[in-house]
Amino acid sequence: MLKEIIELLNIKKGGQYIDGTLGGGGYTRAISQAIGERGKILSIDLDPLAIDNFSKDKLENVVVINDNFSNIKEVVLNNKKFLLKDKFDGIVVDLGLSSAQLEDDERGFSFQHDSNLDMSFGPQIENSTYWIVNNYQPSDLERIIKEYGEESWARKIAEHIVVYRKKKRIETTQELAEIIAGAIPRKFWAKRIHPATKTFQALRIETNQELESLKEFLPQAIELLDKGGRLVIVSFHSLEDRIVKNYFRDLGRSENPNIKILTPKPLIPGNQEIEENYRSRSAKLRAIEKI
Repeated sequence: MLKEIIELLNIKKGGQYIDGTLGGGGYTRAISQAIGERGKILSIDLDPLAIDNFSKDKLENVVVINDNFSNIKEVVLNNKKFLLKDKFDGIVVDLGLSSAQLEDDERGFSFQHDSNLDMSFGPQIENSTYWIVNNYQPSDLERIIKEYGEESWARKIAEHIVVYRKKKRIETTQELAEIIAGAIPRKFWAKRIHPATKTFQALRIETNQELESLKEFLPQAIELLDKGGRLVIVSFHSLEDRIVKNYFRDLGRSENPNIKILTPKPLIPGNQEIEENYRSRSAKLRAIEKI
């Protein structure tokens, strides 16, 4: 939804923006072009892979920082020399995985590769997916799979993981995916989605503490916006979207609201975009303007 994002950001020539999740760099490149050489973009990503890939572009109006977007105020403070002003004309965050992450066969974001059980966004992450899978109590495994994966077979999956790991440690993504698939009767498998998809999502969220990061980010982002500045967030599952929706709603309903909701209902990809990129099917875009 690049077109919709750029339109909602209402980009100004010479403006100052933050891309909180650099990823493949698509948003940063588009904003960089739109603001011109007098503008500035602060682009953040926790994954060194994203930083390394984007560094080849060498855009003069962009500074790239390896950090978590939940530390956005600290990042801004540490990069004041690069910036034009203390406040920003727009901030965008895309909470999805990049293609580079999914295709990295050294990590376990996708079970298309037989990778190590490492779903961390970067070396700063303290949690280990391997540790979670092999050491969490059955009740904790069931909880995160049910809550973060919204998986109705959470208990069975947790039971199968625990039984298997008593025989040997679970080492790879394909090993784990087969255990999960074995816990769900084949007649309940979705047609186009691997039965392990929801559990892998849950483990990734737990590993990176993604929901907590989002909650920490939101009030900081509002504070950093200039008057008339806009915040655009793209989420990919209902837990993220609910956090964003409720936060925006509560701000808008406060006694002295300082935001205007630009998307009463979230924007979703059109059929053509979904055909071109099936992973975009679950995306939801919400935006606000600071008043």
